[in-house]
Amino acid sequence: MKRRTFIQHLSSAGLSTLLPAGTLGTALAACAHETQNAAFDFDTVIDRSGTWSIKYGRATNGEIPMWIADMDFATDPYVHAALSLRLEREVFGYTTTPPAFVDAIHQWIQNYHHSQVEREWINYAPGVITGMNQAYLAFTNPGDKIIVQPPVYDHFKLYIERLGRIAVDNPMILENGQYRMDFEGLEQLIDSQTKMLVLCNPSNPCGIHWSQETLTRLADICQRHNIIVISDEIHSDLTLWGERHIPFYSVSPAARSIGMVFAGPTKSFNLAGISCTAYCVIPDADKRQRYTSQLKNCKLDEASIPTLVATIAAYRDDTRWLEALKHYIEGNIQQVETFFADHQLGITAHHPATSFLCWLDCRALGMQQSDLMDRFKDGAKVILSNGAGYGAGGEGFVRMNVGCPSSVLNEALHRIAQEFG
Repeated sequence: MKRRTFIQHLSSAGLSTLLPAGTLGTALAACAHETQNAAFDFDTVIDRSGTWSIKYGRATNGEIPMWIADMDFATDPYVHAALSLRLEREVFGYTTTPPAFVDAIHQWIQNYHHSQVEREWINYAPGVITGMNQAYLAFTNPGDKIIVQPPVYDHFKLYIERLGRIAVDNPMILENGQYRMDFEGLEQLIDSQTKMLVLCNPSNPCGIHWSQETLTRLADICQRHNIIVISDEIHSDLTLWGERHIPFYSVSPAARSIGMVFAGPTKSFNLAGISCTAYCVIPDADKRQRYTSQLKNCKLDEASIPTLVATIAAYRDDTRWLEALKHYIEGNIQQVETFFADHQLGITAHHPATSFLCWLDCRALGMQQSDLMDRFKDGAKVILSNGAGYGAGGEGFVRMNVGCPSSVLNEALHRIAQEFG
């Protein structure tokens, strides 16, 4: 269904205003039947020029940008409709965070992730990375050590170091094409200065879905050493191939005592430009109070109107759009895997268990990383993320964002075949 038509249906139902509390949910539920048989469109190429897009800002010579982790799809029509309805109110004054915000998140975690969570554990967070940065400030001091497990999202280490803490690498082990945590190495590097570990769950850029066993063992080690685990779960809504996300706090009492989870609809509903759309789950009451006090002290505890509306709408949807999106992404991933298997270019695609990011192993090409990146950008005219930027173990790899129409992916793969074939 076209988005404009959907919004008109909302308005015609007497829902031209977006009110606090439960009214938004009521509005969307009242019109759910309008999209019961909707065929969501992920094939249309949307022109993102003139939108201040970071992703396309790098594509100045006809390159296809497939690097930064935002998708080229229109977001869920429920979310767009909710934002449009709120914008029609015209006044955007100071806004309180309604109970509906936490209610929507609580319902989503329990229904979509099938995880039991107490409502009081949930709080607003000013973006996942910003929220994690505030956790560093709340629970560590300058000079303290924070463990990261590369190859992993580069902003972890970046902000740990900017805030005067010491990032310590515990690289993952790659065996037979599969990554695993190095628990022996972890035990050896922990010392009295080690205060925190950052977990990427699911793991970006490698697309790893961590098992219950792995998360439980990690929780046991960290609890024994009195280490807080900060878990970035921003990609959790995008588990693929029938997998079910396992929140870190859910695996054991140890995980609940030391764990802090940060997540939100940013990746799954393509809301990266609404960057404060996030929440945290902190089961331990003392840690929760200490963290929320940190936000209040920095005046970072107030959500914006777009954040509130987008989050409530996304997490009150009936998941048809999200499931259709995930099916489309699975098709794109299969296309990438088949392409590299068939063309024998010296590039191997790791099979991701989550999200729209493909981790490509280019080590067989025997190239310097800078030369590899130049070949993709200047030769193939495809901009990918540099694997070396994700830390130890990232050399010889690149990350490809396949959250785009299949026609765009086809063109990118064709260019790569011409350059490397």
